[in-house]
Amino acid sequence: MWPSQRVPEDGYYVADGHDGGRLTGPRAGASTSGGVEAVLSLRSALGLASLVSAVSALAGGLLVAALLQPGPAGTSSAASSSTELFEELGPATLATARQTEHLFAELSVDEVRSVAAFAAEQLGCSSRFPESFGGCFLSGSEAVTLQLPSKEAALAYLDAGQAAPARMAQVIVVHAEKPPESGVRFYTVGPLTGQGGLEEGASVTHTGSVHFNRRPVDMADGSCDVVSHRVFREMKDILLSSFGDIFPTLSEAKDPKDGSIWIIYAPAGTSTVHKRVSRAQINYYNDPEQFQVSWMHPLPFNFVVVQDGLPQQWYAENLTYCGQSFRSLAGLLAADAAGSLARCSARPSTDYSWDTPGPDPGSAARDSHPQAPRRVLQTWQVLGRGAVRWGDWEFQATVRPGSGLAIHDVRWRGERILYELALSDAHAYYAAKSPEEQWYYSDKAFSLSQLSADLVLGLDCPVGATVLESSHWVFFALDGTVSSDPAQAQALRHACVYESDGLEGSSWRHAQLLNRRVTGRRTRMLVTRAVSTVGNYDYISEVHFGEDGSIHVRNEFAGFPETDKIGPFRDEEHGRRIGRETVGASSASPDFGNRVHHNVVAQLHSHFVVWKVDLDVLGQRNEFRILKSVVHSSGASGPEHKAQEEHRVEREDQSPLVASASSPGVWAIVNPEERNAVTGAPRGYAIMIQSAPAVQTLPPGHPFSVAGSFARRHLAVTKRKEEEPQAVHSLDHFAVTEPLLSVDNFLADGESLVGEDLVCWVSVGKEHFTRTEDVPLVSNFGVQFAIVPWNYHVENPAMELPMVVGPAPRKT
Repeated sequence: MWPSQRVPEDGYYVADGHDGGRLTGPRAGASTSGGVEAVLSLRSALGLASLVSAVSALAGGLLVAALLQPGPAGTSSAASSSTELFEELGPATLATARQTEHLFAELSVDEVRSVAAFAAEQLGCSSRFPESFGGCFLSGSEAVTLQLPSKEAALAYLDAGQAAPARMAQVIVVHAEKPPESGVRFYTVGPLTGQGGLEEGASVTHTGSVHFNRRPVDMADGSCDVVSHRVFREMKDILLSSFGDIFPTLSEAKDPKDGSIWIIYAPAGTSTVHKRVSRAQINYYNDPEQFQVSWMHPLPFNFVVVQDGLPQQWYAENLTYCGQSFRSLAGLLAADAAGSLARCSARPSTDYSWDTPGPDPGSAARDSHPQAPRRVLQTWQVLGRGAVRWGDWEFQATVRPGSGLAIHDVRWRGERILYELALSDAHAYYAAKSPEEQWYYSDKAFSLSQLSADLVLGLDCPVGATVLESSHWVFFALDGTVSSDPAQAQALRHACVYESDGLEGSSWRHAQLLNRRVTGRRTRMLVTRAVSTVGNYDYISEVHFGEDGSIHVRNEFAGFPETDKIGPFRDEEHGRRIGRETVGASSASPDFGNRVHHNVVAQLHSHFVVWKVDLDVLGQRNEFRILKSVVHSSGASGPEHKAQEEHRVEREDQSPLVASASSPGVWAIVNPEERNAVTGAPRGYAIMIQSAPAVQTLPPGHPFSVAGSFARRHLAVTKRKEEEPQAVHSLDHFAVTEPLLSVDNFLADGESLVGEDLVCWVSVGKEHFTRTEDVPLVSNFGVQFAIVPWNYHVENPAMELPMVVGPAPRKT
C-alpha cells in the first residue's frame, strides 16, 4: 500500500496505538519533505479522504505521518509495472485487528511494568532480582508474560462472536524461603485493561509450583559466583602468577588497564532437578567497550559448580588448569603444595586485531563497492500492535520475552491457515576436551529477546520497514554488574515488517520453446524478521509470506563462536612446556573442534531451532498424510520404475521423521472433508524441509538428546493440547533429563491423529564445523523450511496477478 510515499531518511515506522492503524514515526530529525508531486503521485492509490488528509498535512510538514493514515491500498503505476489495488480497509478488518491484538499481542511495556509492580505488592515480594539470594522475587526471561487464552475461547471470540476472553498475564516468582519442592511458583495476574493497566478488582492467583532447582536462568543471578570467587581466593597465588591481575575480587588496587574476566555458566550433562551442575568458563577482556573480544580469549582454566543443598554447601569440582585436570579443588591445591602442579604463564592480551570485527587498527577499510542504504516502499499495513495486512495475507505478529518471534491467526483471503507459527526454542550443543566438560544452551532460558539491541536500519531491516516493539528488563553496566527488574521494563525495537526487494528472482518464469518469449512474475514476499542476541550468538528469524500462498521460515546463525585454549603452555619458572602438542602436525586440531588462531580452538557444536506450526486447514478436523517416492519392480517386462505411495498416519508415533535425500517424500496436513474443486483431492498444506538440515547426532539416551528431544527429528505431529504449549520450557535448562515439556513426552501417549486439531513441531539445525574464517565473527549461515499449499487451490494463485512479458526475441 502507498508505494510512492517518501520513506523517512533515518526513521522507523513503529507499530503503535489502538486506533486501528495509526503508526508513529519518523524519529525526531527525520526528513518529512516531499512536495506536492509526492502527494499527486499517490492519487491512483489512495482514496480521496486520505489524499485530502495528506495535502492538508503538507502545511505542517507532516507529509509522512499523513501518508501513514489508514486508507485503501495499492501499487501505483509509477512505482511498479504490476498494479494491485486492494479493497479499502473496513470496520470488519479493523475489528479483527483489535481482536487479534487483544488475544495474541505480547504484553506492552506499560503492561509488563504494571503487572510486575502489582504482583510484587500483592505477594510481598520484590520485582527485582535481589543482591543477596533470599526472599521471594520475580525472575527469568519469562518473569512477566502474556498468558495466552485457550484456543477454544479464542476461536469462539474470533469466529463465533462470543465474549472476549480476559487478557491475563503470568508471572514466575522464586521463593527462596519456601520448601525446595515448591520454590518456584506460577501466578496468573489480571484481568488487564488492554491500555497498559489492570482492571479494578484484578487479582493474583497461584496456579502451580516446581522445584527450586528449576528456578529460571537470570542474568542478574550471581549465586554461582559465590563458589567461583571462593575458588579464586584459594587459588589466588596460582591465578595471579599465571594470568596476571585480571580477577576483580583478588586485588583491592587492581589497575583497570590490566583487563578483567567474566564467567559463563552453562548446564553440564550431569545436571538434574535435585543437583544443579554448571560448567564455568572464564573469559578475558580488556576494555568494557570492546567486551566482545572475550569470546576469543578463554583462559585455560575452568571447572564445574555444583549447587546441591544450601548455598553454603555448594562446591566446585572437575577443575582443569593449563591442561592438568583435578577432581577437586583440594586435589589441585595439594598438587601445588607438593610441587607436582606445573604452573603455566598464559597472560591474556589483545591488540584488537584478529579478535575484533572490522579492519585491524591503523588499517583502512577495503570497500570498492560502497553499500547504499536499502530502502523499501510501503505496500503493507500494520494496525495497532502487530496486526499485519499485505495482499491476500493477514496475521498478528509479536515477540515473546522468552521464545522470540510468534505469529498468530494467519489468514489467506480470509481463510485461517495457521492458528500459531512460533519459534519455540534454540539449542546449541558443544563438544569439549572431555565428556565431563561438554555443555549445552537452551537459549530460551536466557531469552530470545531480553539480551538483544534495537534493530539497525539498513542492516537488520531496510529503511522504510515497520518496527515491532518488545519489552526487556535486563540491564548491563560497563563495570559488569547486571540488574533485572520487569517493573522497570523498557521498549526494544526487536522485529520488523517489510516487503522483500525482489532480489530472490522470480516466483514463476518460463521461456517458450518455439518463440523464446519469456513470461514471469518478480518475486514479492512480505517478511517479518526478528533478531535475537543471546550472548555470543545472534539468531535471525524470518517468516516470508508469498503471493502464491506459501510461507517460508528461515533461521540464520551469526555472531562469535565459543572457544577454548589448548596446549602446550609455558612454565616460565622451570623453563618447560606443559601439556602435549596436538596429535600430528603443529597446525593440527583436536577432535573437539578446529584450531582457529594459534592455540585457540573453536569447538564443534550444533545449532537447532524448533518451531510450533499449528495448522488449521479449513477447520480443526485435520489428518496427517505422508507421500513417498518408491521404486516398483516391473518383473520381466522392463526395469524398475518410480511410483508414489500415500498413507495416512493414524496415531502419534515416536519414530523420528527425518527428511532424507535418498527417500524423498512430502508431509502434509489435510482436511479430508474439504476437497479441491477440480481434482477432488483433500485440500491441505505441506511441510517442506529445505537446506539439508542436521539432526541430533548424540544417541537418544544422552542427556542432551533428552533435553532437546525435538532435535532428533525434523518433524513430529501431535494432537494439540493446551498443556503442551511449546517444545521446551524455559525452566528445563538445568533439569537436563527431566524436562517439563518434551516432544518425546507429547508423542508417548499415542493419541489419534485422525480428524483432530494437529500441531507440527518442526526442527531444523546445522552442525557447525568451525574454521579460521569463523574468526572473529562467523559469516551468517542458516536453515529453513516451507509451509506450502498442497492441493489447496485449483491453480497457482500467483497466476492471477499481473505478469512480466519479455520483449520479442531477437531475429537472427
